[in-house]
Amino acid sequence: MTDRLIGIDFGLSKVGLSISDPLKIISIPLKVIKYKKRKELLSKLQEIAMENDVKSFVIGYPLNMNNKKNEMTKLVDDFFEELKNLNFNVFLQDERLSSESAKKIMHEQNIKTGKNKEHIDLIASTIILQSFLDKGSF
Repeated sequence: MTDRLIGIDFGLSKVGLSISDPLKIISIPLKVIKYKKRKELLSKLQEIAMENDVKSFVIGYPLNMNNKKNEMTKLVDDFFEELKNLNFNVFLQDERLSSESAKKIMHEQNIKTGKNKEHIDLIASTIILQSFLDKGSF
């Protein structure tokens, strides 16, 4: 199979996106999408999926450190169902500490995190997708 996967770091007004290479080995940063309504986000994701031969999405799943769900988890659950209803394969990947790892990577590269929130989302989506690819469970 040569179709790619898109990784999503989901947020209430923007999402970070990454994409796999065709062999599903490497996660590559793609873009950050800002949106106002979920319908707008879903439409943009469909468009990006068609342009890049994507049939599957991997969404970062925000659990608390004690493995319990929170408000954001419930929103991701709803988003998961909406993407599935658009006939995509959708997977969830534990995203705990992905944003912290992204910030650490930025610090190592001497990039300030305060003014680069979108860059954090982009790197976090790449970490989420790479973690999923490394498991090989697709």
